[in-house]
Amino acid sequence: MSLILDSTDRKILKFLSRDARTKVTEIASYIGMTPAGVHQRIAKIKKGGFIDGYSVQINQKKLGFRTCAFVGVFMEKNSHYSIIVTKLQAIEEVVEAHYTTGVYGLFVKLYARDNDHLLEILNKKIQNIQGVTRTETFISLEEPINRDIPI
Repeated sequence: MSLILDSTDRKILKFLSRDARTKVTEIASYIGMTPAGVHQRIAKIKKGGFIDGYSVQINQKKLGFRTCAFVGVFMEKNSHYSIIVTKLQAIEEVVEAHYTTGVYGLFVKLYARDNDHLLEILNKKIQNIQGVTRTETFISLEEPINRDIPI
């Protein structure tokens, strides 16, 4: 049986999506519930699979990673997918990988300190993975939109 979110559940999710550290008492006060009721709702929402986890958004540039790039990865065969993904997981600069339709087998997001570091990641790490035939790289100049789907 799948859980259907009501308007109260959606209000709770909105609060948590804006700031996962929002106190239950603050949420309860705003929506007119008891903290215990909000706790129960959050537990139900988690159990229903609507919350994958909680995270902190880190400013990559402050850590010295000034270049954000997207890399289209061409695979020799689709059967190499799981091996390539395992190798990509070992590259700490890779923060996302998507198995896609279209031209690329995989589309990867990564952060590098600068263009020289990006070149090193591409040439020495990604392009050396068995089953990767070539890559195509796009450097992000700016990220004007970064948000979740509205609740």
